[in-house]
Amino acid sequence: MLRTVLFFGLMLASVVSSTSHATPAPASAQACAACHGAQGQGGGIFPRIAGQPVEFLQNELRFFRSGARPNPMMQPVTKNLSDADIAALAGYFSTLHPPFTPAHVDLSAVERERGQELVTAGDWQHQVPACTSCHGPDLGGTAPLIPALAGQSRQYMSIGLRNMQSLHGQARYFPLQIMSHVVAGLSDTDITAVTGYIASLQKNEKPTVMRPAHDGAYKFTAQSPNNFTPPPESAIPTGPDGDEIWRGRMIFENTRQYAAQYVGDKLNCSSCHLDNGRRADSAPMWAAYVAYPKYRSKNHRVNTLEERIQDCFRFSMNGKPPSADSPVMVALVEYFRWLATGLPVGITPKGAGYPPLPAPPQPPDLQRGSAIYAANCAMCHGSNGEGRGARGTQVFPPLWGPESFNRGAGMQRLSTAAAFIKANMPYGAAGLLSDQQVWDVAAFVVSHPRPPDPRLHGGPTTAH
Repeated sequence: MLRTVLFFGLMLASVVSSTSHATPAPASAQACAACHGAQGQGGGIFPRIAGQPVEFLQNELRFFRSGARPNPMMQPVTKNLSDADIAALAGYFSTLHPPFTPAHVDLSAVERERGQELVTAGDWQHQVPACTSCHGPDLGGTAPLIPALAGQSRQYMSIGLRNMQSLHGQARYFPLQIMSHVVAGLSDTDITAVTGYIASLQKNEKPTVMRPAHDGAYKFTAQSPNNFTPPPESAIPTGPDGDEIWRGRMIFENTRQYAAQYVGDKLNCSSCHLDNGRRADSAPMWAAYVAYPKYRSKNHRVNTLEERIQDCFRFSMNGKPPSADSPVMVALVEYFRWLATGLPVGITPKGAGYPPLPAPPQPPDLQRGSAIYAANCAMCHGSNGEGRGARGTQVFPPLWGPESFNRGAGMQRLSTAAAFIKANMPYGAAGLLSDQQVWDVAAFVVSHPRPPDPRLHGGPTTAH
């Protein structure tokens, strides 16, 4: 009976290969089977709950019991459950792994392409991040609190997304607040496409990042620096030039995979520059391309764009800077050049960098920041700032500790961290935190230990 309203940022059953479980079925599990199936496999309007993370299941049951998540079916079922009952149910269903049986879904080529785009890239123009950004590279969920989308029925997901759209601004607990913001950017056509694409995925099928076919229809024109939009990925040309642009885009999104020799922590370029460097107010790469060469107070000289990128590898990625003529550097610069197509040079475009914040009403407070972090950030970044991974892939970056950016990174500056958080966090729902909350949580994050500044410890210079 665990009838959850689909979360897109937090929902449903993770898919795992094991078919055995050691947890005995509690007596109350029989009531759940009436709607969710004997093995928790779900179907139709009922979600698949088998294999869900234990903590996610426990939280959802508690939300239903308390009324924080109103549901006329679940509240009568959960109102008399004790904490021990909830722990037993969650433990039992988290160990069940019924056969994965995706339904046949009729999708047109256009619907499938749009669904795949939303799953793997999102639609940041409408504030919709990729589903894989939170739910993992195979949509199998990110423990302990973000459930899987894989294995859910199209009907259940469609109903859930539309229900969340109706809750926009009225959600009563934090995870659903995020999703009510995210789904506000989805049209009915988008919901049809994305739920159909997910429901059509086969067992262990990992959604792949699709390079859109270039049809030659996009026309490049000069744009105002006060309202610039980079060209769509569908405008990346065919041939060697387009291949180099796409290579740069893939390095930017998953730097740890495609430029592993230069990365020393668990961050990617896209960890701080959202939408693969396209998003305004997230230090977009189109603004960086037209800004360099320029003087930087960090090293007291004029820097080229290549030198600026090298600093990102050295400080933000705590790694080894690639040489200016390395294949990785060439591809990244070419990608940035293409993003800036049509942008005038000579002035700073609107949306460059992170918008500066006014001074807080009160001095930043670490104790308040700790509480804000626990309520709004720990779900994704971990209670100890360690980040979250899923099946060998880093989903959310660590914010402190040995695998995070070092003390020489720009994000270590309180003002920079606060500006980034205000404009871009929580992920997919920027604006939920007040200015004071942003300053407090930024101070809490930067107060933690992290790798030292390599300038003070003889760190690497340039790698080839």
